[in-house]
Amino acid sequence: MTATTSLADFEALVRRAGLAITPAQVAELYVGWAHVEPMLARIRAPGRGREAEPALIFRPEPA
Repeated sequence: MTATTSLADFEALVRRAGLAITPAQVAELYVGWAHVEPMLARIRAPGRGREAEPALIFRPEPA
């Protein structure tokens, strides 16, 4: 799986986040980023209401 974000753009995201990490750590995070991107796309999909998230509809039983 490869990321759609370029390595240069990913490095800019890391800098913008204020992370002080080595180039080796950036490269390792970039490999994982390829798995995060599809998840972000699913979260941002249009038509998903807040009821799609189970944590928002949790109703605890009365004690």
